[in-house]
Amino acid sequence: MEYILVDKRMRNIEKNTLKYLGYKLVDIEKSNNVYPEISSHVDIFTSKIGDTLVIEKSKYEDLTFMLKDSEYNIISGKEEVGMNYPEDIKYNVCMIGRYAVHNFKYTDKTLLKLLQDSDYELIEVEQGYTNCSIAVIDDNSVITADRKIADKLIANNISVLYLDYTPDIKLKDEYGNYSNMNGFIGGAIGKVDNNIIVFGDLNKIDRDNKIRNFIESRNLKLIDFDGLDVIDYGGILEV
Repeated sequence: MEYILVDKRMRNIEKNTLKYLGYKLVDIEKSNNVYPEISSHVDIFTSKIGDTLVIEKSKYEDLTFMLKDSEYNIISGKEEVGMNYPEDIKYNVCMIGRYAVHNFKYTDKTLLKLLQDSDYELIEVEQGYTNCSIAVIDDNSVITADRKIADKLIANNISVLYLDYTPDIKLKDEYGNYSNMNGFIGGAIGKVDNNIIVFGDLNKIDRDNKIRNFIESRNLKLIDFDGLDVIDYGGILEV
């Protein structure tokens, strides 16, 4: 059985599209350990390193039960996330091929040791929300609106589409309404097989078709949702 972890608050049209692609969905339930906008975000509570899924300590028991048929090795992180930055970024590592990108001073210790033992090349950045800030398109291609991250990745020969504007990406508050906070590009885009899925209408965040052209030039299929606002769900994770 192949699963995809999703934010429980994801719209039905997006969930149904993922089901149509042949996956069973596992919802991340809301947590009171972090602020409402990210309380059920996939990239706050999980990280996939090769064939191992690391789950944040407070979520480990429930998610392990729901993923009991998964072929992945599932382990618990050492630490729980907390309400304030940087306590909420412990698992928000961005994986790009054999690179791992994060502010490693704050990475969960179990996750960090796994990265080191698995010989990933670690790229240290100041930004802690790296998986939020970076949309991974393939093993050597990403999109980000963070200039410092873009420069660091380019220096490591990673192909980067840098957005020199802030895309209009929504976050949901504790009542399910749009928050005053702005979402991140990495949390609004997910990759499944050869499909890049934008959680909303790409045209609402894509100036001059730069994002569309960048994705399609990689021979990937683009899936988006006409007319819908783009929402940051903390991405998705296939396991």
